[in-house]
Amino acid sequence: MLRAMKIGGFTRCSHFSTTDGVDEFFIAIRTNRSVSFSGALAEIAERYQNALDHFHLDTEAVAFSRLFLSDGANQKETLSASHIFRLLKNGALSVIEQKPLNGGPLSLFSYLVRGGKGKLRKVLRSSSADGWSNSARITGAHYSLYVTANLMGERSKDPYAQSVQLFDKFTSCIDGEGMTLPDNVLRTWIYLRDIDCHYDDMVRARREFFDLQKLTDKTRFLASTGIEGRMCDFGNLISLDALAVGGLIEKQIVRVEAPSHLSPTLLYGVTFERGLAVRFGDRSHVYISGTASIDNKGEVLFLGDVANQTRRTLENIRALLATQKANLRDMAYFIAYARNFHDREVVAGVLQDEIHAEVPLIFVEAAVCRPAWLVELEGMAIIPYRSNFPPFL
Repeated sequence: MLRAMKIGGFTRCSHFSTTDGVDEFFIAIRTNRSVSFSGALAEIAERYQNALDHFHLDTEAVAFSRLFLSDGANQKETLSASHIFRLLKNGALSVIEQKPLNGGPLSLFSYLVRGGKGKLRKVLRSSSADGWSNSARITGAHYSLYVTANLMGERSKDPYAQSVQLFDKFTSCIDGEGMTLPDNVLRTWIYLRDIDCHYDDMVRARREFFDLQKLTDKTRFLASTGIEGRMCDFGNLISLDALAVGGLIEKQIVRVEAPSHLSPTLLYGVTFERGLAVRFGDRSHVYISGTASIDNKGEVLFLGDVANQTRRTLENIRALLATQKANLRDMAYFIAYARNFHDREVVAGVLQDEIHAEVPLIFVEAAVCRPAWLVELEGMAIIPYRSNFPPFL
């Protein structure tokens, strides 16, 4: 059963538990609009600790977190020396510059897992000399959860070359865990500096990468979000966060499509799934890719109308969820991206009307892969599911 709640005025949480598998926790925290960055770090740390205390958790349960900054290049050093940074480094930690729109200069999303019938074992690794690129592998009785964060290619002024290097590095990470892209990788987040200029180069590199890895429209692609985001280092144009699960068999991974509402992504030349469902013995995870105001012919709907684009985006997500017998109340969290800072109040108003008031929500400024799309939403649903597969985790 998924339960959502607020803890104070700035923290939203959801919690899913069964008698067989682990407990999963999703936490979203925002800060006061008028606070300084140092003040925001202190607020986040206090509110995060309050959330951990509420659920009787410690940082051993942290699997993955993402911090959303307003000015990464100038805030990185202060962040790296902070208490909250040290807490979150007990799991994989991603940091991206996407300006929070519903609070101050910093927002936090965190995913934690606890318990189950067997002890969870966690291994943390660094993928770069400075530890900024990092990963966490959490192994349970049946599966292992592998998350990579802040993975980047070598510096290059060529976004295509940097994308190729990034995907090659990701392959090495997956290989090192005894996993493969087709068998285990489920979800990616790809952040691009100046997406309007660099998206096509990344798409070309990804298509070639998937061809080499035998990911096609006849097999499956990955659930994904490709979005504007700045790294804290100006030399990098692209970064990657990714989620994989070891121990799956092919029948557990199901494409999530809603052809009445959304076209196949291949119709306009990109290679990702609208969503993926992963079925365990006690629950189903439904990963909803970055979704926008689009129809089943691949056309942008409601040009220039951010309110109706937001409503259509939610309608598309409902259609995807319905194929898995789920609805918006089954969403464990949302991330909302608005292209234009000045649209924030309109988007927030629609979200307030349409989604559960307590579900964890991160709301940031970021351009979507087509300039005509003014808003994008993504997230994950969890629903009870009974099968002969082993429970999660």
